[in-house]
Amino acid sequence: MITFSITAMKFSYRLVDGWHGAGEGLRWAAGLKPHELLLLFSDGSMTLDLELLSGSRVEVELISKGFTRLSVDAAEYIGEAAGEKAMEREVWLTVNGGRLIYARTLIPLDCLGKGLLEALEEKKSEPLGRVLASKKIFFTKTRLEAGVIESAAAANGFEAPEDARLMSRRYILEDSRDGRWVIKAALMEVFSPAIIPAPAKGAPAVGKG
Repeated sequence: MITFSITAMKFSYRLVDGWHGAGEGLRWAAGLKPHELLLLFSDGSMTLDLELLSGSRVEVELISKGFTRLSVDAAEYIGEAAGEKAMEREVWLTVNGGRLIYARTLIPLDCLGKGLLEALEEKKSEPLGRVLASKKIFFTKTRLEAGVIESAAAANGFEAPEDARLMSRRYILEDSRDGRWVIKAALMEVFSPAIIPAPAKGAPAVGKG
């Protein structure tokens, strides 16, 4: 049985102006460049999107991994029971040593197919998308929403001011076979201002006006 735990960076955030679905993206995210919109609302592999955009291989800087229990809010979002045991993983996605995305993954163990937990442990230095591709798991993303947040922990990781606004998104990643989950995970991704800038503090909130 796998048991692992590495100290988390105690990520917390304040949502500035609510979560916005992809259907309202062009209005809400007016001013973003086409490639920034592609990253923000992509329903494919973020790893592949970053590699196509940068021309370089995406690497992982592991922050933490371990087991937790679903909070009431997390359980409601992912559609599972509060208190259920889950795997939690935090990473930085990097390109050429630069941190581009903070990613937090929460997977209820009952929604994790046989062998996948072991694969995530063996390939802990690989992005989630690359691990799933190696297992021939072809996922879909549902409930994709984007928003502007403030998070001192993420900002520090990006070497930005602690009160910097950051673009973020959340979604459910899932795949099932024969009526059973191969994977069902809740993900949150926070983007470095270097790849998707957010409105500066004091500017009108995205989606207003």
